[in-house]
Amino acid sequence: MDTITFQAVATNPHTPPFQIGMGSWIFTAPRLLPMNPTFKQLEAFYHSAKLGSLSAAATTLHTTQSAISKRVSDLEAELGKRLLHRGATGIVLTPDGERLLPMAEEALRLRLRMAEAAGGSAPLEGKVRIGVTELTALSWLGLLISTVVKECPGLTLEPSVAPGLQLIDQLRQHELDLAIVPGTYWGEDFQLMPVGVVENVWMASPALGVPEGPLKPMDFALYPFLEQSHDSSKSLFYRPWLEEHGFRFNRVFASNSLAVLGELTIDGFGISQLCPAYFRPELEAGLLKIVHSVPMPPPMIYNAVFHQGSLDTRAEYIARRAAEVCDFSRRRNVPASGFSGRP
Repeated sequence: MDTITFQAVATNPHTPPFQIGMGSWIFTAPRLLPMNPTFKQLEAFYHSAKLGSLSAAATTLHTTQSAISKRVSDLEAELGKRLLHRGATGIVLTPDGERLLPMAEEALRLRLRMAEAAGGSAPLEGKVRIGVTELTALSWLGLLISTVVKECPGLTLEPSVAPGLQLIDQLRQHELDLAIVPGTYWGEDFQLMPVGVVENVWMASPALGVPEGPLKPMDFALYPFLEQSHDSSKSLFYRPWLEEHGFRFNRVFASNSLAVLGELTIDGFGISQLCPAYFRPELEAGLLKIVHSVPMPPPMIYNAVFHQGSLDTRAEYIARRAAEVCDFSRRRNVPASGFSGRP
């Protein structure tokens, strides 16, 4: 006679199981013991599993690593199951942990919906690590930070400025909570929210002697080309387009600094691809000119990128605020004509 046993999380060995007969089958179910895991325990387990480390979970939940470790251990004791293996390479889920993870996520999401139904969610607070490229940092990052701090005094933005591909790598390693970068797809693990659109056109110093008429793609080989380094998401965005239309550059100078590229372009070292909204003062002062081509480069889309399915609502809130304040023309006061120190 076959027996199928339904395993419960905890049993009392002194209480015999009950059996239900169905023809030649007997279903044996052990007696369940009451369990009372807390939301703090489920949060600690969920974020440790998702982020791959207790320290990352502690950062996300604004507590200490020892507190996270205790909550996970208490949950394991409550359930009578080992959920995580803590090794040198990080957190590894046990089979029981794999089974519990989706249920923990469901419970935490249900709590969020209950809070919203009861009249709103808890105030946003804690530290959010946000990564931006240099153009955002030079223009409207300060406006975003002041807007967020004004609306949510308990929320602190910790900015990091780096090339876009570095920011995406940091996001994958859970070293950032949110990145604002050019690009429309970074993998299925990420959710994207549009923030703004940037034009990037060819620019040069009038002293470089580029003709007024539009250049053909092959004509760019006659001039030095100044570009951002290959770990720039801007370079990744435009590279297929440049190859598709046959643009060729014989002398290429790369820099990971937008400000340096602007200065080198003004000083006549070559043609570069810059944002006219940001460099409008230099265009109006005659330090730079737009170089037309057939075709002209397409606009570049900026997105706020964060982990898909995250229970943390702060990243989505900051992404919405970023879309509202995004202004790549925002500059400190720059004279409309003439710059001291220029020949």
